[in-house]
Formats: sequence, structure tokens, C-alpha cells
Amino acid sequence: MGMLVGYFPLIVTGLAFCAAALACAEKFFRPRWITEDPLLHENFDGGAVWLAVRIFAFPTALFVWLGSARYIGTAGAVGQFAASASLMVNHVAPRLIVLAFLLGIFAPLIMNFGLVQFIAVYASPVMRPLFRIPGRSAVDCVASWLGSSSMAVVFTARMYDAGFYTAKEAASIVCSFSLAGIYNIYAIAELFDMENAFLKILAVVYSSMIALAVVMPRVWPLSVVSDSYYKGRDNYRPHRAEDRHGRTLFQLALLRGASRARHATLRSYAHESLTIIYSLLLGTVPLMITFGTLSVLIAEGAGLTSLLAAPLAALLSAAGAVESSIIASAAVFSFVDQFLAVTYGRLLLSEQSRFICICLSVIGLVNITEVGLHVWHSNIPLRFWQMAAVYVIRIVLSIVIVVPAARLLFP
Repeated sequence: MGMLVGYFPLIVTGLAFCAAALACAEKFFRPRWITEDPLLHENFDGGAVWLAVRIFAFPTALFVWLGSARYIGTAGAVGQFAASASLMVNHVAPRLIVLAFLLGIFAPLIMNFGLVQFIAVYASPVMRPLFRIPGRSAVDCVASWLGSSSMAVVFTARMYDAGFYTAKEAASIVCSFSLAGIYNIYAIAELFDMENAFLKILAVVYSSMIALAVVMPRVWPLSVVSDSYYKGRDNYRPHRAEDRHGRTLFQLALLRGASRARHATLRSYAHESLTIIYSLLLGTVPLMITFGTLSVLIAEGAGLTSLLAAPLAALLSAAGAVESSIIASAAVFSFVDQFLAVTYGRLLLSEQSRFICICLSVIGLVNITEVGLHVWHSNIPLRFWQMAAVYVIRIVLSIVIVVPAARLLFP
């Protein structure tokens, strides 16, 4: 994959061109090979706004590929646009391209070959009463912890479409259990020169996320999401004690896993794999370029970051955090992408402040580029304002845990 690094701008530009061309063809010419293909029609059907979003991604990627670097650092709108577009095309979109192939290979294996059913038997007695979600959602948590939030969101969306989660359950899993991957957390810690405190960061981050996972499904806005299945598909089968028929828990888990795997075929695996890869490359990558670029421009422009960060800075200061204004600004940028927190966070001088910044940027979870776009490109019924509300609530509640922990660990 390292050999492709220099070619990523060209690859991203090619994907953006294909997506724009297919969207225009679907909108203006409606050829049968698009309208009658469920996958193509689902990805490229939409109103004028979605068409404009897909079209805008192509000239943006083309601008970066042809040499936006010479404009970065210059004054004015062109310099700001060049910096924002370069960040999306050169750094964020390549992460999604790599992730698309990883998901295409591993997600069907997890979904269709019995692992979900096996884990669900063990996890159901804990997950349902504590977090109000099915036991099989433990697989989403593991997928995100070992991979990334994006991997868990895509996996959750596929399970929702298949009728294993209700809309409320899928939304709760996305907003509570699509944890930041352990490798991403380490990368952020390294960028802050805090890798020596990695274990402390993990302890505070994951304990906070567990606490928030208990709270979030029980409060607005997740509490009011519909508890219905997608298109009425209800494939959830709860584990009951009478189903065991004298079997041990391991035997029951093995039986359920094997029963699901028995129906899997190489053809179904290939179809599922290609569907995931295709949807991410031609569906989500263009949306990420457009929304990511515009989000960074909006956050940086007209003093909006300082305005949005002011209430959070006051709350952090009241909780006892130092350098609260910089931490708050980093948290605003983290809503776009958690790695953008580094933009402001590297200005922090004390270890205590950097620790708080890292934890908040990770615990916020519901960022636009890694979670939001995957949700909005799926059938999970969560809107932008709901995601923003969840992000704010997560940040505010996590301050109660993170700031005292930081003061204790870094006196």
C-alpha cells in the first residue's frame, strides 16, 4: 500500500470523476443500466443538493491533484480552500480507500459466517439490560476497537438493513459503540507527543465511553428515535434459556454460529464484498471530499470556531482545566475529524491540557468524516442536527470524567 501513496490524489480524482459522471447520467439521462440496478440507483439517486455535492468533489480533487500545494499558506479564500481540500484529498480520503478494501474483505466474513451469532449468545445477557442494544452489537464494538469507527458504522448499517437492529438500536450503536480504533488513538497521542501516556489515555477514554454508552440511549435525541425495523424486516431472535435444551452456553453459541455459516456461499460473499467496496469508493469518498472541505472552511472562517468554542471553554475552565480556550477550539474541529484536533491541540503547553484534548477529541466520537458521512450515506435515520446534539452531549458529559482524571494523573 505504501507504493500507492504518491498516486492517491490521482486515484481520488478518478473516483470523484466517476461518481460525478454516474450521478449526472442518473439525473439527466436515466439509462436503464443505472435505474434498474439497485446498487447504482441507491448510490446515485437523489435531489439537486446531492447531485451538486457529488459534482463539486471532482473539481476539488482535480485542483489538489494539479498542484494546490503552491497555494497553501497564501492569504485569502484560495489559500484556505487549498489547505482544506488538500487535507481531505491527500489525507482523509486515502484512509477511506484503504478502509473500503479492508471492510470489503472482512465485513462479510464477520456478518455471514457465524461470528455475530456466536458472540451474541454470550453478550446478550449484558448488552440488552445495560445498553439497550442486542448482544450481537458487541461485534460492532470489537470491529471499531481493532479497526476504526468507520468500520463499525458500515457494519452496523449492514446489520440494520438486514433487520437485525431497529432504527433506535442502530443509532445507539453508532453513537455509543463505534469506538475510536486503538491504532487511531495511538496516532493522535503520538501527534501530541503523549505516546508515553498511552495506557492512561486508553483507560480514561474507554471507561468514559462505557459510562456514556449506558447514558446516551436513555436520553434525547437517541431516546426518541423510532424503534422500528428497516422496511419491516425483523430478523432478531433473542436468546432464551429454554432454547438451550441441555446444551452449554458454548455449545449453543457454536450451534447458532454454524447454522448461520451453513447458508453462506462464495458467491454471496463476493457480492457482499463488492457492494461494500463500491459503495464506499464511489458513494462515500465524494461526499467526504465535499462535506469535509466545506466543514473545515466554515469552522475556520469568520471567527465561528471561537464563537462555538466559547461555552465549552467556560465549562472546561469551571471544571478546572487550564488552557481551556485552545482545548475547546480543538473540540470544535474534532467534530469534523478527530485528527483536526491536532491543528489547535499542538499549541497546548502542559501535559494535563494535551491529555484532556486527546481524550475529548476521541470520546466525542460522532465526527463528520469518519462517522457522520457513513451514517448519512446509509439508511440509519439520523440527521445532522441529531449527530451534532449527540456530539455536544458526549463532550459535556465526558468533561466530568476527563478533567478530574487529568488533574489526578498530571498534577
